[in-house]
Amino acid sequence: MSGDDRRIIVVEDDRKAMDGIATVFGVVFVVVMGIAVIDHALTLAWSAVCAWLN
Repeated sequence: MSGDDRRIIVVEDDRKAMDGIATVFGVVFVVVMGIAVIDHALTLAWSAVCAWLN
């Protein structure tokens, strides 16, 4: 019987789970940025039409 009965714990990252989370956040980021660009374009168009009509 050995005098050293300590256990070695190895923690490994789950790469597939991390890739999935990164994909979800990436998609959310792209969608939010797309909405922001469309909103900005519509705001500019609205102000241009209002200025043209006045």
